[in-house]
Amino acid sequence: FNKHIGSTNPSLPLRDAGVIVQGNATRLNWEEVCPKPKVGEVFILGNPPYLGSRNQDELQKADMKFAFENDYKSLDYIACWFLKGAEYIKNSNAQLAFVTTNSVCQGEQVALIWNNILDSNLEIGFAHQSFKWGNNAKANAGVTCNIIGLRNISSKEKRLYNSDVYLITPKISPYLTSGNTVYVYRKSQPLSNIPPIVYGSMPNDGGFLIMSTEEKENLIESYPDAKKFVKHLIGTKDFLNGGERWCLFIDDKQLEEAIKNPIILERLQKVKEVREKSTEKSTRELAKRPHSYYFSAHKETDSIIIPRHSSERREYIPFGFLSPNTLIADSALAIYDAKAWHFAIISSKIHLCWVIAVGGKLETRIRYSGSLCYNTFPFPSITPQQKIILEQHTHNILEQRAKHTDKTLAELYDPEEMPEGLRQAHKNLDLAIEKCYRDKPFENDEERLAHLFKLYEQMIEEEKTKGTLFAAEPKPKKSKKK
Repeated sequence: FNKHIGSTNPSLPLRDAGVIVQGNATRLNWEEVCPKPKVGEVFILGNPPYLGSRNQDELQKADMKFAFENDYKSLDYIACWFLKGAEYIKNSNAQLAFVTTNSVCQGEQVALIWNNILDSNLEIGFAHQSFKWGNNAKANAGVTCNIIGLRNISSKEKRLYNSDVYLITPKISPYLTSGNTVYVYRKSQPLSNIPPIVYGSMPNDGGFLIMSTEEKENLIESYPDAKKFVKHLIGTKDFLNGGERWCLFIDDKQLEEAIKNPIILERLQKVKEVREKSTEKSTRELAKRPHSYYFSAHKETDSIIIPRHSSERREYIPFGFLSPNTLIADSALAIYDAKAWHFAIISSKIHLCWVIAVGGKLETRIRYSGSLCYNTFPFPSITPQQKIILEQHTHNILEQRAKHTDKTLAELYDPEEMPEGLRQAHKNLDLAIEKCYRDKPFENDEERLAHLFKLYEQMIEEEKTKGTLFAAEPKPKKSKKK
């Protein structure tokens, strides 16, 4: 072997190994550690930690604050490396790329990170859209990743990879779609012509305004007139996994009549006692009104229940269309004054694509935010005839669900267990929804997102031009760190 290959000194123990600098990569000046020569090349390799905001210790949070100064508390730790790397390559013939958790290209992190990095000098030169990271290690991470490459603005082609194919595109957005750099900010009101979304009602009652089915039936059997004070209560868990709960819901005008009922009076007294012991001043104040909820947006209209979290395995997020006598709990979001065509819009695949892209995830679960997912969703104006068509598709989906009353919604929307009739009803709805955007159906999620971001940009500009009250939120201040 030595005769053919030759030999060399062993690398260990270390002898002449250049300069070794021990330090914190988020605090050091990379230019001082690895100065860029006028001739030759510098390669920097590393393995930065990919910690979410909730998993960072105090020192790591201090690193985030040092790097970003403002709006850093929701960011993944890897954001520091993107910022430091961008500063290092700026205004030079250099590039960088990181394998990163895909959360940096989803949800509210997008504007907070990339607005500090992408400017008139830097762009995303290539990227690989989300893929599952896997290896043969004993403790396989099993996370979803992106690969993002940054470079100085160039006329060279940009490639957007997905699995074994890539798209050549003029621009790559920070959401890793083909298109302009657009940031989606939280909105207090819907961008499209759909009713507002609110939090479900929060009793903050120690459980004494809530009843089991048996307790509800005993109350009404003993005092039939009490039925007017009782509503069906439903939260995310009840809606998806089954179960039945009821609650007392007493209007101020009904209070005098309600407290004549000894069972109701006893429950209200217990609510009062629980609230008086609270450490929160607002809760203690509410003890004076034990029949009132801590927060309630309930309306006597048809409503839509929206689970705040949903399994990433589902092809569709299951929503519910409810009657006026149902109270939506605070574990879910609610849309009141709801029509069947509103249900159709949010039950579509194109809406799910938007939710995943701009809403982000909680661990791996889909996270639904009213201000970030629903209020920002771009949906075009449609004709009365189109609304009728969408309403029919809603009824078809609800009819398919009703054929399987022996299963919970969680079971019905399990991709491996979903009945073919229900799946087909959703596919038919998808085609109808996509016709509201354009005549030709979209070929994939990337095409859907590219179209949505373009429409979002147009609608935001129209909103600004009209000078409406609901213009997009201002961009966060850029980091002053250089």
